[in-house]
Amino acid sequence: MTAIDTHIHSEGRSVEDLKFMAENGIKIAITCAFYPIRPSFPETLIDLARKLTEFEPERGEKAGMEIYSAVGIHPRCIPPRWDKVLGFIESYSGYVAIGEIGLEDGSDEEKEVLKAQLQLAKKLDVPAIIHTPRKNKDAILKKTLEILDAVSFPEELALIDHNSVETVKVVLEKRYWAGITVQPGKLTVDEAVKIIEEFGDERLIANSDTGFSESDMLAVKKLYDACGNERVVRRNAEKFFKI
Repeated sequence: MTAIDTHIHSEGRSVEDLKFMAENGIKIAITCAFYPIRPSFPETLIDLARKLTEFEPERGEKAGMEIYSAVGIHPRCIPPRWDKVLGFIESYSGYVAIGEIGLEDGSDEEKEVLKAQLQLAKKLDVPAIIHTPRKNKDAILKKTLEILDAVSFPEELALIDHNSVETVKVVLEKRYWAGITVQPGKLTVDEAVKIIEEFGDERLIANSDTGFSESDMLAVKKLYDACGNERVVRRNAEKFFKI
């Protein structure tokens, strides 16, 4: 069984960690853009995009893992002159999605940046991985959905991630894809299994958000061991990301 972890930050893990994941069945992953401090320059995120698409797949290959990249501006990482980053992304290639993007606090700046990135993803016809925060998740999700509606973003290109048991229903009712993140402080394996049992597997996609913080690197495998659902841990991701 080959699983796909659709949201990791591979930079925050060693080759040994990635090898451990691959040896336990997680042989494909999507590494998402995130910078752990607020960048002082747009060029920082431009080089991050280059690193994710050029260097991280090489590290993955050494570990026996196929790594695909998502690039963009995380809401906690908005630099000055952020439009330069989007200009670079539009002219660049080698990524499978725009992400991780979204709202953290819901400020006017965050909303402006999210809207611009969704418009770019729509123009390029590429998927978007959309972050929801730990705090005020319901309220921030509402604002996110309003922006998606405002730009008429295609349902089939939107993966709204880090859902709680409560927000999954709202996301699926809007016909977007729903990311279920099994990680300490987010969902447990049992909670994720209950979500699958209650809402079905048509538009659910699993991930671990493994990266710089405490994570369960084998969360996607453990979810599969608990429910045996290949759609949630692989086939839906293949369809959404076209991999």
